[in-house]
Amino acid sequence: MEHLDDILPEWLLGTLEPARRDAASRHLEGCARCRAELTRLAPAVDALGTLVVPVQPPAEALPRLMREMEGPGRFARWGGQVAAFLDVTKERALSLLESMADPNNWMPGPVDGVELMPVEAGPAREGMMAAIVRLLPGARYPRHTHQGREWNLVLEGGFREDNGHEVWPGEELEKTDGSMHDFTALQGPACIAVTVLDGVTAFEDL
Repeated sequence: MEHLDDILPEWLLGTLEPARRDAASRHLEGCARCRAELTRLAPAVDALGTLVVPVQPPAEALPRLMREMEGPGRFARWGGQVAAFLDVTKERALSLLESMADPNNWMPGPVDGVELMPVEAGPAREGMMAAIVRLLPGARYPRHTHQGREWNLVLEGGFREDNGHEVWPGEELEKTDGSMHDFTALQGPACIAVTVLDGVTAFEDL
C-alpha cells in the first residue's frame, strides 16, 4: 500500500474485510500522512449516524441477510467475472458457484487444509485444467514451479505469496511459465479461488 485515501472511509465505517483491515492497520502504524487524514475524516463519518432515523427491520430481514452473506448465493456477484475467466456463460458460472455448497463436489488437495473442486472451462480454455480451490485460514499451498501459465481469481478470503504480495477478492493473479512460489491463506474466511492451469506444476516439498 502507498496511501489509504480510497479505503479510509471504509476503515472508519468498519466495513473493511478483516485481512484487509489488518494490512491497513500495519500501514497506519508507519504512515503519518494517512493517520492525519483518518483524523480529518473521523468527524464527518461520525456525523453520518445522526442523519439516520432508526427503523425496526422486518423479522425475516436478518435470516435473509445471513443467507445472502453466508450461503452459496453470496458468490453470485462474481458470476460475470467467473464467466469471463472460465469462458463459460454467466448461467453456467452461477451454477458452478452454487455447486460449491455440495461437499460431495470437493476432493482433497495436495496438503491438509486445501480442497479442490474440478470444473470444466469453455472453448478459450480448451485443454487447460480448471478448478475451484479452497484453503482454510493459515493453510499453506506448497512451493511449486509453473511449467506453463496459471491464472487465479480470488472470490473470498485471500492469500499471501512468499514474496509478501497479497491477493484479495475480485483480484486476479497470473503466473508465467517457469515462475515459482508458495502462498498462505490469510486469516478470516477460507480463501476460495478459481484457478486455470495451461501446463503442469512441479512441487518441491511434498
